[in-house]
Amino acid sequence: MTFFLYLQHANTNTNHKQIIMIRKFSLSLFLAVLFLPLSSTMQAQTSVRPYRQWEATQFVAVSGHQPEDYVLTDNNWEIIYNLRTPHTKKELREMGITCSDSQLLLLEVGGLIKKTKGKWKCTIPILDQEQTNSLRDKSKEIAQSMYTKTKSDFASLTQAINEMGFEENALSLVFSYLLDGKMWTKLVLFDDIDNYAGWSGCYWVLYEPREGAKYGTNGFGDMNLILTYLDSGIAPSNQAMDNCAEEISKYGKINDPQLISQLTPYGLTDHNGEIQFPIIKKQPDKFHQITEKLVDSISSELKANCGNIATLYNINKEETAMVILYHEVMWYLMDYLIQDDVLHIPAVLKDAKKNKQRVNEIVFFVEGGLMQ
Repeated sequence: MTFFLYLQHANTNTNHKQIIMIRKFSLSLFLAVLFLPLSSTMQAQTSVRPYRQWEATQFVAVSGHQPEDYVLTDNNWEIIYNLRTPHTKKELREMGITCSDSQLLLLEVGGLIKKTKGKWKCTIPILDQEQTNSLRDKSKEIAQSMYTKTKSDFASLTQAINEMGFEENALSLVFSYLLDGKMWTKLVLFDDIDNYAGWSGCYWVLYEPREGAKYGTNGFGDMNLILTYLDSGIAPSNQAMDNCAEEISKYGKINDPQLISQLTPYGLTDHNGEIQFPIIKKQPDKFHQITEKLVDSISSELKANCGNIATLYNINKEETAMVILYHEVMWYLMDYLIQDDVLHIPAVLKDAKKNKQRVNEIVFFVEGGLMQ
């Protein structure tokens, strides 16, 4: 079983954070009907800014298809974008937008639109340029306040990581264990937001990608083998990572010779199957104590600043607004930590091809699972 903690799309260069739980089953027959080719007899009167120029983010647990799979099919983005204002199918067609009953049904099943009082409306937040800039300005302000209050704790946490012998994995542990891991247990989980046929959680679109790095987290096995990434294609296949998690859970190392051969080029094991990345055990040590302190202080300040976010940006649910706000805050916190040399960017995140054998520096294993 593979979990993607966070799936993000920003432009054509990045993969997607970011939080995802996958249980694979076949939808091939269903999708074969719904993804029928559509004839294009009309042109939309108003051009829609291409999806790839926006920044879409998914915080989801997936049991079938992730939300973006629906958006990228046919002219579905054009339909969704124009349904920020409610319209009937007839009104869409009169606007020059090609759509079919099967498209609208598919988008409804995918949790991206809903029908109320005879009209279809987009269900996901799509923030325009002004809203996006405003959200990021507010996020940066909150992050700066948080960082001022917690910088010494972050420094203590990295020191604790160094003392554990995991210095090269510090960025991965701070981001994926703390900021993009344990923090969610104090904020909101997938099922607390929305549930659809193929996924639960939330999905949103901002006007343009933010400047700076946008780290993501993937979880494998029982959410116990964790990868931090800028491009999730940096690691072995999901199946190999799932198998790796299973072997560690059973044996504390990798026994399968074929799996060892798959993992060694990434520096994840040696040729004897011994693990070459941190294994985090549950114990009342300095690392866990500081982590809990940071989780409490960051979550408290974030919640204190979430009061009007949903209303301000016309977001349906407060939980969704909190998730959107925290993602921006989280990335700004990472910016500050790196700027002040509290954290250093691993070589493999600077040049994945050249440093492929150092993927072990952005991977760790958590006994019992990250969210426990």
